Amino acid sequence: KIFSEINKGEFVTSPKFQFFEGKDGVQHVLKDMLLYRDIQTKAYWPIKSTIELLSEKFFYDLNKERIQRRIYTQGIWPESQKVDIQKNPYMGVGEKFYREIRIAPKEIDFSMGYWIYENKVAFISSKKECFGFIIESKEFKDMMTSQHEAIWKMSKTLSVPEEHTKEFLDEITK
Repeated sequence: KIFSEINKGEFVTSPKFQFFEGKDGVQHVLKDMLLYRDIQTKAYWPIKSTIELLSEKFFYDLNKERIQRRIYTQGIWPESQKVDIQKNPYMGVGEKFYREIRIAPKEIDFSMGYWIYENKVAFISSKKECFGFIIESKEFKDMMTSQHEAIWKMSKTLSVPEEHTKEFLDEITK
């Protein structure tokens, strides 16, 4: 049963859960977001560990596709997971990147991450456990969004000079 009826003739999708293992599975979890266009997303992401797990090439391609699909992201990274944008220009921020990044307060550290989009929350583990899952549930998405917004308010904006990312943007907009 895909839909369940609720008050006054409204319909909601029944909650769904998908589990994935290994590097390919984790990549699949992140690529699910690329099924959409022109959406707002929120990420709570241990970026350095995730790049080590999935590769710079994977994130280069993921960000290229995300930007082309105009998928806007508000990302939060732990202080311990910041990456050098000069070495990783595909991790830039700003209007052309459809992304803002904030750095969480030092006492907030995490090794797992999640990405909120549409009515879904995609989780990925660390390299040590290497799994991911997607939960499709409006209530769960709303709960995770409120957590993200609370930490977002406490976090500091990451600024990146345009000269560090210009070559990447020029390359993907050809």
